[in-house]
Amino acid sequence: MKQTRYLFTLFVAAVAFGQTRDTRAEMDIYGRADEISVSPDEKIWLVSAMGNTYYTDNINSDWHYGRSFGNGDLIGSTHLERISFFNKDVAIMTGYIPGPDAEEKSGYFLTSDGGKNWKMLDFGDNSWIYDVFVDAGGNAWMGGSSGSILFSSDFGQHWKKLNSPYNSETRMAAIFMQSPTVGVSGALHGSIYCTVDNWKSSRKIITPFEQYKFNGEDYNDDRIKKVLLWNDHIVVNQNGHVYYTKADKINWQLFPVAIIDFELDTDSKTLFAVTDKLEVVEFFLPTQFRKFRDSSIFGYPTCCKVVNHSLYVLSDQEIYKVNNAGLTHRIPYTTDKPIEEPRIVKHGKNIIWGINGKQVYLAGEDRVWYRENALDIVVTDLMLLNDSNAIFWDGEDNYSYSLKDHTPEKIVPNSPLNAFLASPIRSFSITAGSQGCFHSQEDVVNYEISNDSVYTTGVFVSKYMDKKPLDFTKKINIAGLENSLHSINAHPSSMPSLKDFGITGKDIRDYKAMVNEQIKEMQGLTKKERLARKEFYYAVPKMLDTINNQTIENIFRQRENIWSTTVNWTGVSIINQQNDTIHIGRSFYERSLPWNLPWHFQYKGLNFNCYQIGFSKFIDSCIPPGFMNKEIFDNRLLIMEIANYWWEQKRDLQ
Repeated sequence: MKQTRYLFTLFVAAVAFGQTRDTRAEMDIYGRADEISVSPDEKIWLVSAMGNTYYTDNINSDWHYGRSFGNGDLIGSTHLERISFFNKDVAIMTGYIPGPDAEEKSGYFLTSDGGKNWKMLDFGDNSWIYDVFVDAGGNAWMGGSSGSILFSSDFGQHWKKLNSPYNSETRMAAIFMQSPTVGVSGALHGSIYCTVDNWKSSRKIITPFEQYKFNGEDYNDDRIKKVLLWNDHIVVNQNGHVYYTKADKINWQLFPVAIIDFELDTDSKTLFAVTDKLEVVEFFLPTQFRKFRDSSIFGYPTCCKVVNHSLYVLSDQEIYKVNNAGLTHRIPYTTDKPIEEPRIVKHGKNIIWGINGKQVYLAGEDRVWYRENALDIVVTDLMLLNDSNAIFWDGEDNYSYSLKDHTPEKIVPNSPLNAFLASPIRSFSITAGSQGCFHSQEDVVNYEISNDSVYTTGVFVSKYMDKKPLDFTKKINIAGLENSLHSINAHPSSMPSLKDFGITGKDIRDYKAMVNEQIKEMQGLTKKERLARKEFYYAVPKMLDTINNQTIENIFRQRENIWSTTVNWTGVSIINQQNDTIHIGRSFYERSLPWNLPWHFQYKGLNFNCYQIGFSKFIDSCIPPGFMNKEIFDNRLLIMEIANYWWEQKRDLQ
């Protein structure tokens, strides 16, 4: 068994005599917090889109709730985004802050005592502030939705408009000043300007997109997300691509490692960066860098800041500090409130277990919770075996966990359906549906046992929509379902091979027709790019015999990286003659993987994922044409998924 890596154990709570219990609560961040703010004395702040503030004296200290500036209303309320420090005492807080006359002017907050007190002022413009740059001399530049560049030379007390090259359509999105007169800025709509006279005048710089440094098919927006001057170079993040160029001769180049985010140490003039492997590196020149020791972070960086030669990273509301001494990782905990009831609670004989994401809690009969551990996996369900042992489920794998060793270990369930299969199956039902803000619909087909060898459809119902029930009658051999469940029980997590799907000539013809339709609908591609994509996708069927089992596993272990208010699902419930029930299903937002794989099984508190194509083919045979999500059960989608996977690999190598 492979032992999973864990972050750290916090005050092991296995009721050892005299051991301190960690009763600090997780800091609840109300509203989106996208930026980390760090003062020169390394006090850390987070501010949120709901107008709330949170702070700690240093990365190793407990967190506290600061003043709230919002009214709980997302519309027309204060949206805080950042605090920018001139020194440890003086700072400005910006974002979207309605002023006294919200239709005419926007505001900002100023502190002169390190955030103990804040004074609201207006800067003479109506703008959502997208970015701010300040220096220790009291100079500050900021801009946003109005397109104005605003300047203060007195620590944020007063502001004036400079000669901005942007307007309310292009919008200023990023700004960096190398000195009080020399700087660079970028627009929300894809342009870069440089100045040598504090924006009395400016010079437009061609962007990586305008130099065709990334493919048109990668294009979804051309915004400049971040831009800065680094010695005699310009560094930019455009459309998620990070490039550098000489400032006096624009020729954008990729760094030798793929970069997600970057920040300049203005004292040492070195560039800190987080790579696509989530490692922290330091660049001395664009082609010369070093990796920090033990510097891997565990999540995608939301924001980076450099203070006192240390890189601070915000990721999934967790804080990292990286420097020559190594990496420090902390989860924001607070003593301002007790630990609240966890989202998942399971009762043992003498101990209550609780789970809240990565946090493992314990409590006695008094229900005073204390922390047992903080993991690097997000636990979505818990099966309690006894007071001291449990099985954690993270949506993909199972882990055994003991209060004796406090370390999750990955396991594969052994014959998880034995108890269910000891009794004959009585009935099963299949549902498929979709629900969103303005719709809710579901199709259901039920099968009841009619004799010792046959299931017969009882009812087909379409709920929540004006759709007449289909005239559907079908008999299913009991052995088909039983054999499938016995196979799953013997090998619950086995992966199929490509041969198991039985791809036919018709599947390939249907796939190519699907390629034609998708290419026709693609926007922003040149004729040459369309032809190249079509040639590649048309060649995929001839390459299928080269696919290995690891590629199949990688494809079916993909997770959706989007969220939507609309959720779709396909589910199966199977009941035996002892009234035991297996719950099986899969949900998705935008698209499901082919054949609805993997299926999520739940039985007697245990979870596991099933990848057996035989079960999917059985379910497909049980549902009528027109049943919701039936199109998922199709080999043309499998070929398309393989083609997309190979296409992404090809692009990554370019």
